[in-house]
Amino acid sequence: MTRQLFLGAYILFPSGHFAGAWRHPYSDRDFVGPGLFHQTAQSLERYLFDLAFIPETVSYGEGFARHGLSNGIKHDPAQLAAQIAAASTHLGVGVTLSTSFNEPYNLARTLQSLDVLSGGRVAWNIIQSQGERNFRNFPHVAELGRTETYDRGDEVVEAVTALWRSWQDDALVADKETGVFADTSRIAAPEYKGRYVEVQGPLNLPPSPQRHPVLLQAGDSPRGREFGARWGEVIFAIERTPEELLAKKRDIQQKAAALGRDPERIRLFAAVQPIIGETTEIAEARRAHLNELVTPQAGLVFFSQFSRLDLSDVDPDESYLKVLDERATEEQRKSRAIAALDDLLGQRRANATIGDAAIAFSQSELTPQIVGTGREVAEQLAGIFASESADGFLITPTHFPGSFDEFGRAVVPHLQDLGVFKRAYEGTTLRGNLGLE
Repeated sequence: MTRQLFLGAYILFPSGHFAGAWRHPYSDRDFVGPGLFHQTAQSLERYLFDLAFIPETVSYGEGFARHGLSNGIKHDPAQLAAQIAAASTHLGVGVTLSTSFNEPYNLARTLQSLDVLSGGRVAWNIIQSQGERNFRNFPHVAELGRTETYDRGDEVVEAVTALWRSWQDDALVADKETGVFADTSRIAAPEYKGRYVEVQGPLNLPPSPQRHPVLLQAGDSPRGREFGARWGEVIFAIERTPEELLAKKRDIQQKAAALGRDPERIRLFAAVQPIIGETTEIAEARRAHLNELVTPQAGLVFFSQFSRLDLSDVDPDESYLKVLDERATEEQRKSRAIAALDDLLGQRRANATIGDAAIAFSQSELTPQIVGTGREVAEQLAGIFASESADGFLITPTHFPGSFDEFGRAVVPHLQDLGVFKRAYEGTTLRGNLGLE
């Protein structure tokens, strides 16, 4: 096959989509020092991963901190990206930064600096922030409605990309004979002014080897998909079936084409959680063991966050259906979290306790689990890829960072033998490795 799949890795600690990751016996416990992330970068590069993806949260959650849930510890994404880029030479780094709390000039310079210093290996995961807890830390920023938040996000990205274009490729001359350092006729101020943001520029940095960072996006609401279709070069997706993945991919491609973009220049990465064993039976036993690493209390905190249900005073042994009847609004019942959890529970739903349901949700945050031997996992991923439902996969770990080594040793060789994954990096930039130059 000439078409090759891409691989990314969620840098999730102390846990992420699996709420018990930090308790796993194979997980590293040094969650704050640089060594963990240098080791992770080198491992990912050894197995030819294209991208290390760093999520973001800008607020503290007491329950999340107490139980070691996702974002219980959170480095500044740009600082962490610099550590990962410095410890690697080919691996791309995805940096999540919010358009809600950062000015366009700061975003443009921070991301362009990382991109220049890494040799063109950076991507910007564009998010818009909502929620009272986040805005408490930024009292000067007015919280907007969902539509206005995306409208402002559009303007921020317009301003940032205009700043990135302010230097032409040959503007930096550095001619010692003539004394001309930069040809200022090739540097232009964008002077962008919108309803929400304004910037004059130009940026005080030249382009990187890939010119500017790759744009990532993961919004799934109707407005989020419109935003992704307009800006996203890489789209992240969590869908439970290949059919749902393909539907999302086609929807975004159609929206992008309507905006005048080439839909073939959009890459969709599907989040998956591999659980690998020496035999199929061992892999299944490992999946069962993961449930034991999530306490009912941790599961309730985690599920509460995503379902928007207040479960702080709920007895874990209470009936799941009874809790929904008493506490969930009609809108919440139709939410992605509860609807997908109902599907996951299946026939168990009728007799499940709220603790059982919360643990089931917290095992993967509804990320599809791919369970089996290395060969079996590779064949399942290759099948999804061959169906064109996804262009690549974002690996979410059950233990950190060992999940990536395990995947690299057990699965990557089979993907290569199947002809769907590279045996060496083909480009020198992230954009080049993703076929987006």
